[in-house]
Amino acid sequence: MKLFLIRHEHTEVINGEAKLSEKGILQSKKLTKKLRDLKIDKIYSSDLERAKETAKEYSENFVEDKRLREVYRVLVGGPKKEGTSPNRESEDKKRADDFFNEIIENEGNFAIFCHGNIIRYFLNKIIKSKENLWKNLVLDNCSISIIEKNENGLFIRGINLKGSFEEGMELENVYLE
Repeated sequence: MKLFLIRHEHTEVINGEAKLSEKGILQSKKLTKKLRDLKIDKIYSSDLERAKETAKEYSENFVEDKRLREVYRVLVGGPKKEGTSPNRESEDKKRADDFFNEIIENEGNFAIFCHGNIIRYFLNKIIKSKENLWKNLVLDNCSISIIEKNENGLFIRGINLKGSFEEGMELENVYLE
């Protein structure tokens, strides 16, 4: 089983909502061209517009899931934000854990279009780091991180894979066996 964690592309705020910019739409087209060669059994997306727009570029057939919304940055070592609900940290942790625990029980390959901090959070579930992922783990827009589950457990196969798409390397040949 492989999880392809795909961060949404470049955004801009339009009428108070973050949506893909023109640059983001072009990035999305390039990225999804490379993804088409992979065997994906099911596609999930955050229900936020920027992630859905990225997923739609790949396929109209995806499952929206609120649990894939961005998580509070405190969960990955970021600073607290004044005015944030006192329950946000525990609520975000529960919904992210619920999704992760449910998905890893499945077999197959899954494309998951979501956001930077939730990807950091999922990766940290594997590496169990005490490091500050907020500052130390770069996840660019239009990048892919890969988690693999096999008979030996859960492993990270790639983080922030992006440059290879622009250089013309094939994701399947470089990162998958």
